[in-house]
Amino acid sequence: MKSMENIEDAENFQDMRRLESTRDMRKMNHMENLANDMFPERWVTSEGTVDEKQVKARQILYKGMNGRCVERFTVQSGQTYIFKPLTNPAQHGRERWMYEHVMAQLPPVYPQLIAASDQAAAPEQSWMIYEDMGQLGHHLCESTILNAAAHMAAWHALPVATWQDLPRVGHKPPIRDMLHELLQYPSATDKLLRELHLTLSAADWDRLTMLILTAEDELPLVLCHGDLHPGNVAEVEGRLVILDWEHAHLNTPLWDVYHLLDLSHPLFPRTMTPGLRARVMKVYLDKLKSLGVQVEPVSFAKWYDAYAIVFSLWMLRLIDGDLRNPDCVWPQEQLRNQWHETATTLEQCMNHLNEVR
Repeated sequence: MKSMENIEDAENFQDMRRLESTRDMRKMNHMENLANDMFPERWVTSEGTVDEKQVKARQILYKGMNGRCVERFTVQSGQTYIFKPLTNPAQHGRERWMYEHVMAQLPPVYPQLIAASDQAAAPEQSWMIYEDMGQLGHHLCESTILNAAAHMAAWHALPVATWQDLPRVGHKPPIRDMLHELLQYPSATDKLLRELHLTLSAADWDRLTMLILTAEDELPLVLCHGDLHPGNVAEVEGRLVILDWEHAHLNTPLWDVYHLLDLSHPLFPRTMTPGLRARVMKVYLDKLKSLGVQVEPVSFAKWYDAYAIVFSLWMLRLIDGDLRNPDCVWPQEQLRNQWHETATTLEQCMNHLNEVR
């Protein structure tokens, strides 16, 4: 009989039965834990906060943009859980919808949902309780990124016809809006490019526009995680974990691919090289092909380069604004590192696009 360790080491959807068995086993474990911790709703007050009278310990993990905190808490039995209030009011109900309609169709690379507030609860009082998967590592090695790319291809291959309730826009503007903004303020965009010792001619902008519009027309709408930066991709005991699905929406696959490969984050630095980018792209496209989704690799690479150039330029302008904002929540040094990471992506993708003319 296969051990639990072997089951949990299954990668890249090679054995769906083993992955489903893992999910079933995890659910059984949670059932056993909850047998000793009945009615998890009692751990939360009517105001939507962890009830200190009902728990033994609390640990703040991070603070959302609205000031509400995600916490690890320990109940009387000694079991730990993760308390997640609504940290972004614009995403009210989105993650719960994903767990109710989508997550059961995915391999168990996400935390199990233990309990949630009543659907009628006001946004400021809404919350979810998840299993505690342990200490998460966000320093992603190549194998983790490749594994995440294969999983991403699998959820991109899912049919979305029954998920029309999902929005078409994530937590950042659509790529066409980013392109429009860059073209609307050419002086600021050219100034930014000069600081990087880079240039984009009128013909280059025409080409980028054509590639962006073609990609939007040719690629299908897929289920996107929406915020697949390194902080939401982790490993725990050698197993891949994908966190925080509250920004899920329907978009072209390029949105998720850019976030996985090249979106920078001030708290989670990483290094992407042209070689690694190409290897991840190949794993992603090969997995799509194995699932019956055909994408022409050369065209996809050009579409991606154009997408990454526009997205990275837009991000650089955003980071510049944060650097000038004295009230920004991110430390200056981390923002500067994020700026340089994004500038490196921009340069690499511009060079690659020029090579495949």
